[in-house]
Amino acid sequence: MLRFPRALWIALALALLLPLPSLFAQLYTDDQMMVLRLEGTMPSPVPGPFHLYTFANGSAEQRAQLFGGGTFPWWTLPELRLSFFRPLSSGLLALDHALAGRDPLLYHVHSMAWYAAAVLAAALLFRRLLPERTAAAAALMFAISPAHWMAAGWPSSRHVAIVGALGFSAIALHLRARERGDRRAAVGALACAAIALLAGEAALGVLAYVFAYELVGRDEPLARRARAFAPWVALALVYAITYKALHFGAYGSGGYLDPIAEASTFLPALPVRLAVFAEAALLGVPSEVSAIDPRAARVLATLGVLALLAFSLLLRRALRRIAPEHARTLRWLLVGAALALLPGAAGIPGDRVLFLPNLGIVAALATVLLHAGRAPDERALAAAPARAGVVLFGLLHVVLAAPVFLFGVLHLTLTSRTALDVLARAEIPRREGMRVLGIGLSDPLVGMYLGSGLQIAFDPPPATVDLLSMAGHDHRVRRVDARTLDITVEGRLLDGAFESVVRARRHPLRAGDVVPLGAWSVRVLADDAGQPTRFAVTFDRDLEDPSLAFLHWKDGGLRALPLPPVGGEVLVRHEPGPMGM
Repeated sequence: MLRFPRALWIALALALLLPLPSLFAQLYTDDQMMVLRLEGTMPSPVPGPFHLYTFANGSAEQRAQLFGGGTFPWWTLPELRLSFFRPLSSGLLALDHALAGRDPLLYHVHSMAWYAAAVLAAALLFRRLLPERTAAAAALMFAISPAHWMAAGWPSSRHVAIVGALGFSAIALHLRARERGDRRAAVGALACAAIALLAGEAALGVLAYVFAYELVGRDEPLARRARAFAPWVALALVYAITYKALHFGAYGSGGYLDPIAEASTFLPALPVRLAVFAEAALLGVPSEVSAIDPRAARVLATLGVLALLAFSLLLRRALRRIAPEHARTLRWLLVGAALALLPGAAGIPGDRVLFLPNLGIVAALATVLLHAGRAPDERALAAAPARAGVVLFGLLHVVLAAPVFLFGVLHLTLTSRTALDVLARAEIPRREGMRVLGIGLSDPLVGMYLGSGLQIAFDPPPATVDLLSMAGHDHRVRRVDARTLDITVEGRLLDGAFESVVRARRHPLRAGDVVPLGAWSVRVLADDAGQPTRFAVTFDRDLEDPSLAFLHWKDGGLRALPLPPVGGEVLVRHEPGPMGM
């Protein structure tokens, strides 16, 4: 198995087989929003097929269009910007829609093809860089890495696989250009990297690897290495200027940070985020856990530091037993992996961020598994700790990796189908012009994506969908008068990761703040350190109006919430949703 071309064919087979259940998945979360925006049934801050990853652009025009129409919840920061420069990935999703409409099969086949292409490019690069057995082991481990299932099975996350396929090719071409003096390869490397940058910000990791190669991987005068890297610096500058000139980036979000404009927030958060990613890369507990439950971040970060320390000791042991050229290659790959992780650390923690860094991480893992065990002349007792470490990492990255990858794809498939089934059976009157309002919907499949899901699954779709709360707490709903509700959260708003995506806690909402939303308005009545704990909602019509439908999650479904009479109160208890959140 650890020989080429056999390992290459096995890696490709795994890259196609493991995501196979996604062929039965429905449109999922962001997929739904993008399809609806292409159809014109959901407003878009920037129309057109190349801006599907612009969710909010911070303009004055978007406020009335998006916030008053139910696309974003009432607590959204008006200046929110979530705009990502991915015209190639966006255009390919638009192509899927032009060919298949709302049928998700083609979207998933297309995503699987890009994942297979990325695995192929990574395997060929490993073969070029590493001894055969190590390269084969790295190729197989890359194909089954649990961090990759989203890139393979979720169309909205396909941009990561596109970046990988193009980016790994760019690195290989740069190596060819430098080792053989091939000018056409040098031009091809820059071209591949430029196209990868059109697919997603993760392509900055390609520049990280090239920089690491020139800094650590070459043994020649510094001036010569600087000249070789100069065109890449020019590419990075053009990209950065374009990115800022077109107002891409993030502002005001609790999940996404601008490393430059919000450096005072990004830099203090960076060590914990990097340690969480180290834990996900080495021990396999998904980094998404730290986003779902912020209290888990420090636990995962501590585990990440410990895992990194143990792995470093094993790697040091392995480096003493391999050829100097192999050791040098690993050094620049690991420097590149560390640098490639920085752009992803500015976003919501998610294992798909590890796709580019895994080029170096998996190469080091393969080396450890093959070379850090017991030496022939070493006593068993002395080698016991190292062998235990090798067994642990082998268990996580060889034995359990493929099942965990498959579990992720199956989970996406099942929850995507369950969510649309639940939404299709929501207790909403089936008539035109309904206005739906959700209370306490903390699970993103029926909370953050309630509007897009109902547009896809419910017939006839509601006229508008708004969220009064996504807090994962009980709520007390009191009827103040015919048109006003007083809602008390048995906790706080903006505690959850998905609530704070549209408004970071560093942008407080204080008691007395009023949020006008066209036909209705919200007044914050009480807060805890800028996080609302009680608010009043006033509508433009009687709450008994037949055009209004209030929903909450109960007994595994979206149930109608019977409103109390004036002066009365009802308790809305929190229950986990389709994703268990």
